[in-house]
Amino acid sequence: MLKGVYELGRAEIAETVRDFLDLIFCSERDTLETALDAYARTTLDFVDCVLYGYHAVKGAEIATFDRKLLRLLSEDK
Repeated sequence: MLKGVYELGRAEIAETVRDFLDLIFCSERDTLETALDAYARTTLDFVDCVLYGYHAVKGAEIATFDRKLLRLLSEDK
């Protein structure tokens, strides 16, 4: 929504969400930070970036048919 309505770039959106995180408590902050990093540097949907964050930080096994997400997940091995 931010990207389309306000014409913000992915890196700017990620930075804005990080600024918001500084104002609230987030129990999964490390996972979300990793997801935001992935969002800023890829073309993946944010939800896929969150899945990647859980994989990278928590070691969660992710099952997907999304080729771009599979590629990112395999880079982390």
